[in-house]
Amino acid sequence: MPSSRFNSAIALCGALALTAAAPASALNILLCNDDGITAANLRALKSKLSAAGHSVAVAAPIDNQSGRGGYIAFLTPVSALTGKERGAVALGLAAGAPGVGVDTGDADVSYVNGTPVTACLYGVDVLAKKKWGAAPDLVISGPNEGNNTGAINASSGTFNNLIYMINRGLPAMAVSDAATAQVNWSGALPASHRAYEVAGIVVKLVDTLIANKAKAGGLLMPDGVGLNVNVPDFSAGAGAALPYRFTRIGKASSYVPAFYEKLSDSPLAVASGVNFPVPGISLATGGTTLPSGVVLPKDTAATSEDNVIAAKTAVTISPVEGVPQARRAFEDAMKIKLNGIAQ
Repeated sequence: MPSSRFNSAIALCGALALTAAAPASALNILLCNDDGITAANLRALKSKLSAAGHSVAVAAPIDNQSGRGGYIAFLTPVSALTGKERGAVALGLAAGAPGVGVDTGDADVSYVNGTPVTACLYGVDVLAKKKWGAAPDLVISGPNEGNNTGAINASSGTFNNLIYMINRGLPAMAVSDAATAQVNWSGALPASHRAYEVAGIVVKLVDTLIANKAKAGGLLMPDGVGLNVNVPDFSAGAGAALPYRFTRIGKASSYVPAFYEKLSDSPLAVASGVNFPVPGISLATGGTTLPSGVVLPKDTAATSEDNVIAAKTAVTISPVEGVPQARRAFEDAMKIKLNGIAQ
């Protein structure tokens, strides 16, 4: 018999195929990201969600914190700004400004001088209580500047925000867009800009979740499950016509972190202008040879999110769980291997 999670997934997939979504009920939505509070994707989504009637608050890093994963500086005070952060420069904040503050141009946008997870936790533990007196109804991390798929997800601040929120028992999704350019928000950004198209894709997904709450036990999402959403490259004006497809995280990924004894041996580092004979982390293309000589296995599964994104055919939706518990069959295999030591 199909599980309730399966039924919820089928209901969501079917509803997304409809040409007209049911009117949305207002939600309290927290937005966070890893690109910083001035990222155009983040602000465009806030604008679209607000226009749809939702109450929206933002808690995001003051600076671009891409690739910081789930990093948290425990018991370390949030420091004052240096004035050189991406958000500080854009907002005109000088050195010495508070490490936690508000965009003077928008009282619903807060910044934190910390990692993506630090900022998102501020949003849940402090900001939401001040604004709504309760936890948010939904947390959305992103949209990120660049896709987060497969093996690279573990290194993504956007994705790790999702994991932390799922483990808090909150409905949550991470959204990443194929476009990697860092675009700063401006009120003069034209309505035709890609950031607004991506925002429209997310709003449609949110509205569909709301419209189908009755089919998921009155919940936006099954308890303990969230969504990793990736938007493929698309031509201007074509975003609204993109279909949605259920995928699996898989191991396919455009890039995989690797340590190079000399960064000058990394093609990506060289292309990025980091052509230095010094050690460091760079990114290797999935399926290629790593510095160790190991050839990464190629995930060719048609259901892996990165493969669907590479085909540029659909917005991918990968249901994920927060706690990485092994499947029962693997648990049993390990019990056999550790027989006599662990009970």
